[in-house]
Amino acid sequence: MKEIYKNIYHVGDSGCSVYLIDTSSEDGLVLIDCGMSLNLIKKISKFNLNPMEIGHCIITHFHIDHIGVCYDLKQYNKKIKFYAHELDADAIEEKGHDSKTAAMWYGVNYKPVKLEKRLKGDLEILKFGTYEFQCIHTPGHTPGSISILIETEDNKKILFGQDLHGPIIPGVSNFGDYQNSLRKILDLNADILCEGHFGIFQPASEVQRYIKKYIE
Repeated sequence: MKEIYKNIYHVGDSGCSVYLIDTSSEDGLVLIDCGMSLNLIKKISKFNLNPMEIGHCIITHFHIDHIGVCYDLKQYNKKIKFYAHELDADAIEEKGHDSKTAAMWYGVNYKPVKLEKRLKGDLEILKFGTYEFQCIHTPGHTPGSISILIETEDNKKILFGQDLHGPIIPGVSNFGDYQNSLRKILDLNADILCEGHFGIFQPASEVQRYIKKYIE
């Protein structure tokens, strides 16, 4: 586990990178995706963070490497609430979408979870503590992919853009939407990018460089 910025952590990797924000409020801890390992999440206790204080998990998209442990996490911590875009919501809340979630690729029997809220449109803001989580619809990799932008008290923009690298998957992805989303993300001018599989990029010039290499 690594602190990226004050109260913002890279928990580790299990399928995907899992990120955590400590709101230092009654809203508790907020996860960005949950990956595929409950043990990974439990290990935050070694860093004086209580996994039972995780109040929320924002899901960036429906692929199994990002949602695989949602059900187990809910059984472990009953109070956690999940959020995802409405265009990816059915695959998260229902069985029978294995071809979309790629559960069959991993040999995983996905157990659905109910969402606290289906995010709609191009932008919804979730407020936890003093943080405003800007949930930006960035379709392409999946129809309901979102990227999440927060701004710190000292005006640093931190972007959680989980699968900006793609890939484009036949029957699930849309290349035109993906390219438009990359341009939208580029225009956010983030100072730090927390990506889903390839690490953390900073300063802003490195964020720009990383995003631009996928734009055609």
